[in-house]
Amino acid sequence: MKDFWKKQLEKNKKLVFLAPMDWYWDSAYRQSMKRVSPHIFCISEFYSADGLIHSKFLADSVLPHETMEDPLIIQIFWKDPEVFAKAAKIISQSKYNIAGIDINMWCPAKKVVRSWHWSSLLINEQTAFDIVRAMNEATNLPISVKTRLSFDWNQDLINFAKWLEEAWASLLTIHGRTAKQAYTWNADFTNIYELKKHLNIPVICNGDIENYTDGMKKVNELDGIMLGRASFWNPWCFIWKEQIEDKDFIKNTWVNPNNFIDWVYHPTLNEILEAMEFHAQKLVETKWERKWNLEVRKHLVQYLRNFPWVKVYRKRLVTTESIENTKNVIEDIKRDFKEHLEKRPSLNEIEKEED
Repeated sequence: MKDFWKKQLEKNKKLVFLAPMDWYWDSAYRQSMKRVSPHIFCISEFYSADGLIHSKFLADSVLPHETMEDPLIIQIFWKDPEVFAKAAKIISQSKYNIAGIDINMWCPAKKVVRSWHWSSLLINEQTAFDIVRAMNEATNLPISVKTRLSFDWNQDLINFAKWLEEAWASLLTIHGRTAKQAYTWNADFTNIYELKKHLNIPVICNGDIENYTDGMKKVNELDGIMLGRASFWNPWCFIWKEQIEDKDFIKNTWVNPNNFIDWVYHPTLNEILEAMEFHAQKLVETKWERKWNLEVRKHLVQYLRNFPWVKVYRKRLVTTESIENTKNVIEDIKRDFKEHLEKRPSLNEIEKEED
């Protein structure tokens, strides 16, 4: 299992990941992405290693998942190698069927960094190496790391990454900014390209990648791409010519090759509405009622951001209180725009009449 990622590379020219994002990438979101793009690898929201070892409720809430999400990678954070090792043993239990564990060494949130978690491990190098080594001794699952170019440009990315590799990290994802930059400035992959020349394990780039096509322009000799914010309510962003030309992929997904235009997939209004209903249903199945209300209100209206008549339906979508209410809104859009269901909002094929 330690060579999991190298085996995946033998089957895939490039690896494509859904990045971990707290408060968004829950089971319903991951299933919504994989319904359209089953070829991607999903990394979970990040969880505290300490929380997993002290709360069976947490472990039994976040580690079980649907087959549709496989192979699922769980991302965790903390600062103590022993705690990481104990959490790795819990995650490795066969009942959870987790494919791998990713270590969060990238998040720049100042409050947590000050307590020596997350991207502060770029400074506390020895602790970072001890964490990876301890986890590898505790589990047979592959251990990967997501990190940044450096903390503040005063660290050596190549040496840091080589030491992680020596500690048996099996894959590295590098976000193209420093921790100090957080999400300002543009992501820069120059140092990541150089890093790849010095490692024998897969290296993935992350940051400001708009879609699969944009990622293939930027990936160069790297082993794959990771998309985060670009996937917000857009599971089609992971589609490239490789999927469009794959007959089995087309047969088993809700994708129409005719909508792949100028290297970008443009879903029809009907495809968007079907995706909304699927996402809403999965939230019902995975959340308790109050939480469902908050989540569905946050997510669904965003699918319609290119739809010129979204204002007409926004209030109903952000105040919905049941799956029935939500489905009624979706059915109303289908009825009101039945002549436009096969048109593509992102190409402005649905015009809004002047008031």
